[in-house]
Amino acid sequence: MRNAILFLLPVIFLLTCCSTNEVSLSELEEGFKNPPEEARPQVWWHWMNGNISKDGIRKDILWMHENGIAGFHHFD
Repeated sequence: MRNAILFLLPVIFLLTCCSTNEVSLSELEEGFKNPPEEARPQVWWHWMNGNISKDGIRKDILWMHENGIAGFHHFD
């Protein structure tokens, strides 16, 4: 019985938190699909041994933009 209560405590907590929150499910879903800029992922971008080109850089940045990457940390 004690294990069942311990298992249900997080569920009860989530239900009470969600029931008092005024964010609708559709707003939550939209925020997940289109997060604000500060919540988008960033990547580490390593350039190994100078194996880079202007065209490759352009293609990488374009790919990152198209896939929702908000920024990068560059290492050479």
